[in-house]
Amino acid sequence: MGYSTHYLGRLDIRPRLREPEIEWLRAYAELIDPREQGYDVPMNPRAERTERARGSGRGVATLSDPDILTPWGMCDWAPCVEGCCLRWREAEKSNHAVPWLEHLVGHFLGPDGLARGARPDFQDFTFDHVVNGVIAAERGDTRELYLIRVVDNVITTETLVAGDPSGW
Repeated sequence: MGYSTHYLGRLDIRPRLREPEIEWLRAYAELIDPREQGYDVPMNPRAERTERARGSGRGVATLSDPDILTPWGMCDWAPCVEGCCLRWREAEKSNHAVPWLEHLVGHFLGPDGLARGARPDFQDFTFDHVVNGVIAAERGDTRELYLIRVVDNVITTETLVAGDPSGW
């Protein structure tokens, strides 16, 4: 049995994401568990999922650094369709928001993005984005209430109400 954390708010992205960035990041967020392949990111995540469903398994390539891993579970965040912000995907058992935010900013959005030049599909990424905003979060098991604050791509958390360790 597990628990879910619920999030409220958004994180603004400046400059806005370009269409190839929006499409790729939204598709990446839909992957069931990117950890299955370590940090192997399909060239086109939606096409890869279709190919796997057909049984071919083609299209997966590994980034050059084997020590780069994705956070646990599904990605909690996706850009909006306009590319102006990141929003919670409202996924069940969403509990790894901060590691996923660090992953997205550190690999695909920020100026020092680790994915820069790693694969042909990242040639359309600008790696010049700055993320800012505040997300309120409440854990479903302990009812801990906290903030996730992002200022100029730096992610911090602040506990507002400590959770009850005995849960509900």
